[in-house]
Amino acid sequence: MFKKDQNDHTPSAPAPSAPATAGRRQAPPHGGASAVIGPSITIKGDISGDEDLMILGRVQGTVNLAQHNVTIGPSGRVKADVRGRMVIVEGEVDGDLKAGEQIVLRHTAKVEGSISAPRVALEDGAVFRGAIEMDSASKMGKESQPVKAATGGGNGREKAAESPKGPPSGSSGKDFSA
Repeated sequence: MFKKDQNDHTPSAPAPSAPATAGRRQAPPHGGASAVIGPSITIKGDISGDEDLMILGRVQGTVNLAQHNVTIGPSGRVKADVRGRMVIVEGEVDGDLKAGEQIVLRHTAKVEGSISAPRVALEDGAVFRGAIEMDSASKMGKESQPVKAATGGGNGREKAAESPKGPPSGSSGKDFSA
């Protein structure tokens, strides 16, 4: 009996917190652990989900994580269109990249395809072949207008803005004639 009375009077610390978390699944904090496709993994198909993704292996198809970060690591080889909130490339990508916030091509990156994001950063040494579209007003997946000069400096170059689809094939896109 003595043990029973002692247990009745001993305060229980975990009991109050149990009902607060019961039946509720906590999401990992933003910037926390992410899903990883390891270097020995090959995926053919569409990837979508609700968490950040690190690709160290091979992916062929599409990667659609529009609300999350997608990182293609140094050993990553991707033949796919990639959509993410932020897309960071350290490996190789053959496909279009779209991001809601930013795309970063690290010095080890090799990308062939178009890039579309409000902010784009290319580190010295990155290899890139394609078109870049930067438009802070655009929503991913919707047609956007070309970026116009931020100031009315009057140099006349803002009149020669390219079409949303970019310059014609074989064109350098540097024609500033009125």
